This record gives sequence, C-alpha cells and structure tokens, in this order.
Amino acid sequence: MRALEPQEPNAKPRNLTWKPMSWLGHISPRGPEAAWVLPLWQTFVCTALGVPVPVLAALPTQPNLPRVKCGCKQFDLDFYGDHVSTCIAHSGATKSHDWMVGQLRPLFQTTGHKVKTQGITQSSGFKRGDLEIINYLQDAAGKRNLVIDVSITHDRIGSSKSNPHLNGTLSHPNAPDAPLNQAAQRKVHKYRNAYANNHTISFLPAIISTSTRMHGEFLRLIFLQAHRETEDYFRFTGVPAHSTTDMFRFRRAAFYSGLKSKVGLIAAKTAALRVNMNTDGCLLASHVASHFPPTSHAPSLLISSLSHHVRPPCMY
Repeated sequence: MRALEPQEPNAKPRNLTWKPMSWLGHISPRGPEAAWVLPLWQTFVCTALGVPVPVLAALPTQPNLPRVKCGCKQFDLDFYGDHVSTCIAHSGATKSHDWMVGQLRPLFQTTGHKVKTQGITQSSGFKRGDLEIINYLQDAAGKRNLVIDVSITHDRIGSSKSNPHLNGTLSHPNAPDAPLNQAAQRKVHKYRNAYANNHTISFLPAIISTSTRMHGEFLRLIFLQAHRETEDYFRFTGVPAHSTTDMFRFRRAAFYSGLKSKVGLIAAKTAALRVNMNTDGCLLASHVASHFPPTSHAPSLLISSLSHHVRPPCMY
C-alpha cells in the first residue's frame, strides 16, 4: 500500500486545507449527490489507498498484447490511475471537470445569487473562468462579480516524459499541500492579472486534489458562503441572532461543515470519473438544481440546511 503522506511525528497541524476524506463521516443517502455507483466508489477508494484500481487492473496485460494506452496516446495506463489523474488530454478530464463545475454551481445559489457557467465575462486576455457569481462581493466602488476557475490536481507524478521513473511517486513527499499551492499560483498567473483591468470582477482559484484536499482560498470562500447562509437562515425563520452569539456560530459551523463535505464528495467523484471515463466512457447524470429568484431563495436554503443537518433555530 502506498501511503499518501510520510509519517512526521513532530509535524505541526496544517490549518489551510480541508483534510482528505473528512467528508466520509457526513455521507447521507438523503440526495442524489450522496449516491455512489460501485465502480466509482471502488476507483476512488483504491486510488486514495494506493492499491491497483479494478477497472485498470482488468485491462489486458498478457505479454503478447500491448498495454492499453491513455486517450492522449502518449502513455500506457498504469494500474494506480496516476497518469489518468494528471493527464489533461483525454476526454475524461474535460467531461469530469465540467461535471464538477455543474455540481458546484447550486452550492452558491442558496443565498439568492445568480451563478453562471455559460457566458462568463471574458478577461482582458479573452479567457473565461468556470463560474461567475453575480454581485457576490462589494467594496467601496460598489458590487463586484466573482469569477471562479476550478481545477483538480493530483498528489503523484503521472505524466513525466523527461523522468518517467518518477511517475507514480509523490510529487512533494514532504509538502502535501504544494500541489494545491502550485495549481493555485498557475491559475492566478493565468487569470487574476487578466481580470485586473475589469473593476467589476474579482477572481478566485478553486483548487481541490484527487484526495479531496482543498486549497485555503477556496475554503475561505466556502466559509463566506456558510456565513451568508446562516444570516439568511435566521432571517427567514424570524429568530434574531447576531454573528457574535453562540447560537449563530454553532449554526454557521454546521453550514460550513456541510458545505465542505458536499465539495469533498463532488471532488471524490470527479477524481474517480477521470479514471473510469478513460476506460468505459461512463458519466454520471448531472443533478439539475431548482432555480429560485434572488428575492425568494428560502426553499433552496431550507433544502441546503436540511442536508447539513441544521436544526430549526429556537429562542433560548
């Protein structure tokens, strides 16, 4: 079994990322997003543990038959899924990414904001992000849209041509957060300066690893969304609660935990889809979210709160 992280007896806790697979304790059969197709579940668990993936191990291995190649036509498929998890040329990479974007969209609609995945505002370099939340931020100059670009990264090397012997090894054995930080830096370099000349747009990278570790900037956005959901929740229920009260903080913690778990589940399925789609083309049907106008998003927020196991507030 290949360990994801080296043992560090004196390691300090890392507070900037959501720990891998923390969402497992929150799985519930309440909605379609919690349902797992067995092959996808097997793929994710095997890649997380570092054992051969069944759908890859079942591919031809006889001496007289060639190894099955990735859709990029440059690498053979390894049994651990490291190449498929790092290759961006095969069709599964794009389709699984688009599926993840579609699943993330309704998570930011519960507070009444319009979230676009099509027709996103172009940057000065004619680039577009994956999600645009309309009027999500506000500063002294007024309201600003938030453009988010989503990316999933892998903890291991899988597509190296110059050093093929490194494929299958940890890319940063002593710094497990490094793949997230590097992916975020690449997105910032690609987009943030390009959007800088648009004074109504802010940019944020949303980076998640195939082991469901999340980058700090994305976690801060999730916390902001949880805070706003909590404010709306108390306003809709008519129970006054200031953000400094224990009642508010406890409910906000529940919303925050629930949102992180939903994102972790989405990331886990996306990681598995990248592998399985390269061999069988299988894709989960995207969950179609209900759309509520910004002035009446109480039903959407209520559904979200129930999925977070948030109990109705009451006066103490």
